Amino acid sequence: MRRVSLYAARQLQKACDLQFSEPVTAYLTSACIAAGCCVGVTHRHAKADPDSGRFADGHLIRTSDIVRIDREHSFWVLRTLSGSFYVVASLQPQGGYESLLAFKKILPQCVHPTPARLH
Repeated sequence: MRRVSLYAARQLQKACDLQFSEPVTAYLTSACIAAGCCVGVTHRHAKADPDSGRFADGHLIRTSDIVRIDREHSFWVLRTLSGSFYVVASLQPQGGYESLLAFKKILPQCVHPTPARLH
């Protein structure tokens, strides 16, 4: 389980108190865009499984490929190829914002989904 900074915790609470345009799959803190997906610490994931710990709060996850990035309220929201809707409560302090802007810039050109299998 990863620790959440005081800033990220405040942002997470603000995001959780808002109504978004779609049901939220999960809230992400310390997020960064890499290889067409988002890597971040998950909170309140809709598919969390308490028995296995899958998608448990505080765990690092990698989303499926991002197909759309928008702003709602004061937060970035991500829609993925699998149909998930993530709210980015906070970005990684070093490079998170830059990674999001760089990917947002190239996203309209095309999306090349990650292969289901690499071999």
